[in-house]
Amino acid sequence: MKTISIDPLNIDYSLIREAADFLSRGKIIALPTETVYGLAAITDKPETVDKLYEIKGRSKEKPFTYALDSSERALRDYFITLSPFGYRLMERFWPGPLSIVYHSKDGKRVGVRVPSHEVAREVIKNLGAAVYLPSANKSGQKEAVSAQEVEESFGQELDLIVDGGTSTYGQPSTVVDITFSPYKILRQGVIAESEILKTFIKKRILFVCTGNTCRSPMAQYLFEKYLREAKPYLIGRYEIISRGTGALTGAKPTSNVFKILKVVEGIDASDFISRRIDRRTILSSDHIFTMDDNQARYIMQLEPSAEGRVFALKKFLPPELERDIPDPIGKDIEVYEEAFFLIKKAILELREWL
Repeated sequence: MKTISIDPLNIDYSLIREAADFLSRGKIIALPTETVYGLAAITDKPETVDKLYEIKGRSKEKPFTYALDSSERALRDYFITLSPFGYRLMERFWPGPLSIVYHSKDGKRVGVRVPSHEVAREVIKNLGAAVYLPSANKSGQKEAVSAQEVEESFGQELDLIVDGGTSTYGQPSTVVDITFSPYKILRQGVIAESEILKTFIKKRILFVCTGNTCRSPMAQYLFEKYLREAKPYLIGRYEIISRGTGALTGAKPTSNVFKILKVVEGIDASDFISRRIDRRTILSSDHIFTMDDNQARYIMQLEPSAEGRVFALKKFLPPELERDIPDPIGKDIEVYEEAFFLIKKAILELREWL
């Protein structure tokens, strides 16, 4: 049995490649993670997986969790389309000490984790394949939090120990199963259940226009203001954002938007910057409101699973006013004022709907 030391703050990539090579050859190695040390084995070699169960003293009726180097890989290769809550869990806690159980692409329930320890992630990335990474302990015993504790527990049963220092948290990851409604904590770990609950409760509302410098920022700021005034107890229940289908990231709202929001509503929009909409933002949003039908079509083409969560803001206008919110970019102040009037009218109705 061999031990190598890799400093997570000054990674020696020759040692990363050595550890990955051990895994590719079907060896079982110990890897540091931010929670506790884990026993790593490549997932596509049955004899190696059998040996991992044997070393752990674990029943084969208890499946191992997949450890990956990125959430993108989890979405591409393992999970089917999740609920917005699932995407927000990934966004908030990955990489990190959370294991998520959900439906796989072949109809099974699988557990997946993306550790935040740089050494573990780099080894998995260099391997180019998923690993099983259960905690480094005999079943029922205390988890190892250092390379020395791993060696004391397993000795020559392992092929390699990667010493990356003492684990930061010293306790296992939290395991949340989101195949249940709304979810079920299978194991309490580093992340408190209260934090999982906060992520579930805080719904994401997304306003969408084209450039994200006129209409959708006005909608975002107006909704925040009028929700706070009428229903302050709901402020913590919603995250309100805006995006543009053709936005250039980093632009400021137009001067007319600044002026209208400041003079009419007393709102300072100086900290706002535009962002282009992407698939992950769509998937993580519970309610999506567009300024016109073009944006709704764009969203549905980009992510068809958003159907049922996309609404035209004009649907919250009274019948005599129902129409697309006009795009004022490059036009006179009167068009900005018309767009502002219609957005505000719709926002007040939307506030009551929510």
